[in-house]
Amino acid sequence: MQDIWPQLRKWFVDRERFALATVVRASKPSPRGVGSVLAIHEDGVRFIGSVSAGCVEHEVIEAAKSCLSDGETRWLRFGPGEGFPWEIELSCGGSIEVRIEPAPHLREGSDESFVDQVVKALDEHTPCVWRSSEKSDTLKFGDDLRQETYEVSEDGERVLYRFLGRRKRLFVIGASHIALHLASAAKMLQYEVVVIDPREHYAREDRFQFSPDEIRVEWPEVALKRYALGGEDALVAITHDPKIDDQALTAALSTGCGYIGALGSKKSHAARLRRLGKLGFEAETLERIFGPVGIDIGSKTPAEIAVSIVAQLIRERNAKR
Repeated sequence: MQDIWPQLRKWFVDRERFALATVVRASKPSPRGVGSVLAIHEDGVRFIGSVSAGCVEHEVIEAAKSCLSDGETRWLRFGPGEGFPWEIELSCGGSIEVRIEPAPHLREGSDESFVDQVVKALDEHTPCVWRSSEKSDTLKFGDDLRQETYEVSEDGERVLYRFLGRRKRLFVIGASHIALHLASAAKMLQYEVVVIDPREHYAREDRFQFSPDEIRVEWPEVALKRYALGGEDALVAITHDPKIDDQALTAALSTGCGYIGALGSKKSHAARLRRLGKLGFEAETLERIFGPVGIDIGSKTPAEIAVSIVAQLIRERNAKR
């Protein structure tokens, strides 16, 4: 849901008539995992997101139009032996089950304030669980939330639980030329991007094609104290200036930050590890740093280096999953 929220938000706020299709079961291989969402407008023309690689979207859209017409939740299964024509089976050979239901504000007797709660939670990146039955929708907040999307049977009814966490965050240390492209690529992937650089002539919003969510003209050791870095966060230090980069890496290594990268050659990275080692970091801890950062694709230009960094970030996130 978070991945398509920037586009979907307006439909919620304007109370548009649309249906939500959610992958509730998926075998391997499958093009999209459990929790993937496709929102379909009543007009049957506009849609946001996906539940496959394009193999079954047409069938899901047609079912969504029927769902909006009669208000009934539907489930569709796609894969070998499910009775659909060969041309709409999954090209990967896997199978998925898709739940299709009206948007929450379209349910009979729906609580008008619920949509406002969803919008507020997603806008503010407040972790919560959205419980959706055929009769009602509720949100649960707290520290003991199950962080996944899943469907279960309760009192003879199939109930969907969606975990709505905050967006993934990328902390970019240094507003260099590479940072401009890195911020753009991360924004495309729906990251919340925070750029930190104490150099005022670098940390200017007008230099970015796609504005970061935040630009902090501060030293990293000061700026990063504002955030609680966790497993969903990533930090990349790209200034080439040890006075700045080492501060950021020291702060990140002291947290559970999920991905830590640093730009530089193998020689400069070795020197960096020696400096950080003198600060008391053990070799095992220092191994958390990807340096030189990025997948080796022969990158030469700032844009290519940014792509290599984002590719490595994606690979590591998916490997952990």
